[in-house]
Order: sequence, then C-alpha cells, then structure tokens
Amino acid sequence: MQKNNEVMHYLFEENQKFRQWWLWLILLFSLITPMIFFDNNPVGYNYVLMILLILLLFFLLELRIKINPEGLYYQFFPFHLKVYMIKAKQIKNIETVQYSPFDQGGWGIKYGFQGKSYTVSGNKGLKIFLSNGRTIIFGSQRYKEMEKALRKIKKQ
Repeated sequence: MQKNNEVMHYLFEENQKFRQWWLWLILLFSLITPMIFFDNNPVGYNYVLMILLILLLFFLLELRIKINPEGLYYQFFPFHLKVYMIKAKQIKNIETVQYSPFDQGGWGIKYGFQGKSYTVSGNKGLKIFLSNGRTIIFGSQRYKEMEKALRKIKKQ
C-alpha cells in the first residue's frame, strides 16, 4: 500500500465495530445470570469464562475498509490477520444495496450463492461486481462516500 516511504492518501476510510446496544445487553445479561444462579459450581465458572471470551471477541471485531487510487483494502479483524485488496481494475460495477442481515443469517462474514458479504451493522452498503464474475457486499454507514470513492478510482 505504501511506496518509497510516501504516506498513502486514502479517498475513503471507515472502521466499523459491533456497537449495537441490544447485542451488548444480551451478552452482559448472559454473563450476569450464571453469576447469580450458579454460585460456586465449576460449570458456572466455565460458562462465565466462555461468555467473557465471546464479549472480548465482539469487542475486538472490526471491519476496516480503505480506498486509494490502487483499489479497495479490507480486513475483518481478528478473522483476517492480513489486509485483502481488490484492485481498481478488477471492479466491473458498483451498486448501492439495502439488505436484511437476518436474510443473510446476521452480521459478519457471510458466504452464499450470490457471493460474500461483510457487514457489521445497519442494512445498507455496496455490492461490488468483480471482473471474475464474483460479487462482494460491504456494509457501510457511509456507503454514499464509499461509492463516490470507488467510482473515482474505477474511472482512472
């Protein structure tokens, strides 16, 4: 992404985390309930530890998207330890989409017959049609800005 010690200029940058209040309420309730009812039961401790690990995972989960003249870079941390790139010349078309996360089985990384999707919250994003025939949906809170940046690099 960086050449000859130059600072890379991004046309678009967005980091999304799981911040839905109801999700955190469910996870915290799942943590507190066994602490009240299980007392000193070892099974209760294991359950609390498991919920704490799930809480940590949700806290760390982050969809990172960056666009520069070379292409779109994305990473769904901690599942992706490296950054993936879609080169500008690989982008055939772009379309704004509205989706239901429940139709896709929730938020996160989803694989289906129509391609992959990377979503964290909300129900809007961009569907990117690639030159190899595949499609990828990226959920975004700033999908209009993202679309503008992608159209700009696609023209170059």
